[in-house]
Amino acid sequence: MEKIDSITKGITGFLRTFKKIVEDLDEEREIKKIVFTGNPYTCTPIVELLGYVIRDMEKELIFVPSLELDKPYKLNISHVHFDFIKGGNPLNPDLLVIMGGLAMKGGPDVEKVMEFLKKVGDVDKKTLGVCFMSVFERAGWVGVVPFDFLIDIQMDGSLYGR
Repeated sequence: MEKIDSITKGITGFLRTFKKIVEDLDEEREIKKIVFTGNPYTCTPIVELLGYVIRDMEKELIFVPSLELDKPYKLNISHVHFDFIKGGNPLNPDLLVIMGGLAMKGGPDVEKVMEFLKKVGDVDKKTLGVCFMSVFERAGWVGVVPFDFLIDIQMDGSLYGR
């Protein structure tokens, strides 16, 4: 994959990058349905953040935990957070977002991800990978999973105390 932009800084840059990708794709061809797949609990807060920045775009948002197409959740925004409500049709999305949690140790192998891509359908869908700390690259998924875009966030932190 070719690096497009390396100016993304912090959580705001991460979220703005995602929003820009959705806006650009929406101009190309209307994006009606976005399906996210990732790990329950660890990926869902990130999915909520991504959903939040496109909340005014009126997209159908669906979360499929751990590639389980038969257990989808529709995302509905309330005044304080997203509600994950059982149901929704995850098939034939316009945009599929694969969360990096799946590529971590104990997750599915890349062959299962490729099967999921076929099952979810719509050969014209765009596929976006969202990960932290190059987890897709370290797992060997880059170059195998046909990502149209990949957002890879690097994190640094400091701990202070007395």
